[in-house]
Amino acid sequence: MKVQIAGLLLVVFCVVLYAQPSRADEPRAVAPSSGDSSQLQRLIRAAKEHAPEVSLAAASLVSSRSARENARLASFGNPYLEVTAERGDRDVTKDVAVSGALWLPVELSGQGRSRGREAEAFVSLHAARLEQARGRAAAQVVRAYGAAVVAQQRSAVLSDLLRDARAEAELMAERLKSGDAVRPDASLAALEVARHEVMLAENAADFSGAVGRLAELVGSYDPNMLGPVVPPALERGPARHPHVDMTPRSRSLAAEAQFYAASAARSRREGRGMLNVGVVAGRGDYGETRLGGGLAYAFPLFRSNQLESARAAAESSRVLAEKSVHESWASHRLRLLEVEQQQLTSALAVLTTRALPAAQDAVRAIKETYSAGKTEMLAVLLSRRELSTLALRRLELFERSWLLVADYVEITGDLP
Repeated sequence: MKVQIAGLLLVVFCVVLYAQPSRADEPRAVAPSSGDSSQLQRLIRAAKEHAPEVSLAAASLVSSRSARENARLASFGNPYLEVTAERGDRDVTKDVAVSGALWLPVELSGQGRSRGREAEAFVSLHAARLEQARGRAAAQVVRAYGAAVVAQQRSAVLSDLLRDARAEAELMAERLKSGDAVRPDASLAALEVARHEVMLAENAADFSGAVGRLAELVGSYDPNMLGPVVPPALERGPARHPHVDMTPRSRSLAAEAQFYAASAARSRREGRGMLNVGVVAGRGDYGETRLGGGLAYAFPLFRSNQLESARAAAESSRVLAEKSVHESWASHRLRLLEVEQQQLTSALAVLTTRALPAAQDAVRAIKETYSAGKTEMLAVLLSRRELSTLALRRLELFERSWLLVADYVEITGDLP
């Protein structure tokens, strides 16, 4: 008699439990829009100052400024002294004749100005590369931040699913002891618990990796400061449309082309050579003093840095061609990113307003059917697995949308 009463109480408890909607059956609250991006903006600003790639680029910029010393060189070369002594034989000359010549190279073709323009172009190139590194660091922050907020949301969903799966498994174990359930149903319930535990542990590893990456980029980060899971929208009006020739990559390529053009001009200038002015003084073999002067110049008829200037000019043309290709690609890619995010937003709307509610209704209906003894435990688990798949799929769509925003930031250098 006691066994029958206990079995009756378990059945009543099962009906009450299954009749109540599970916390995992309903989507967790998510901000409807991403208007508040101040936290992400602060992270991006921090990464633009402290990211390892940015620090290396900043060090390269400081090092490049040493090239300005080349522009400060005087228009005179190093003077060099030439001394000769000679004496005739057969007593034709009286004594040893000694003469010395002091030569001073002088630049006459504006080599100093060309070196100055090349040095400034070299510094500007590294400054543009620093901005490009900051854009890449910002994109890495967006990727890591998006992965972290999605992993955090996924952890909450999986925790709810695991909690309900454990409750069902414990209930099935009690029913199995009282003889109201069969071993296959209890085994399936235990399998569902193990599956969610594995998924939760794997998601914890993803969350730790994303937060660790954020800490590497910004110096230190508190995972409790994560914001909403909805990423910023990429919809742009005409005034907000970025100019592709002003992207960090485009500016870097323009600075590189300018540097190579300045290098080619400097090579052509230096190929003209310098004028050598000399002062000659000496003593003849009769002891008389001899004074004089001279000029020397190497005419650039056969060699005038043709190879160096041609190579630099060719590199400048190559970089300009690469800049044109990049700008065409960037314009096309930015439009595609916007369209793709709009399509993901539409999919999320269908999933949130139609698919998830239908899956929740199906789970509740199958639970009631199972409580009435008209279906098997496998049907309950399959319905809950479908709900779990849809809930996790929703977060996957958010993660894809975050990746689109990261691609946008890598192209433009900042959030839309």
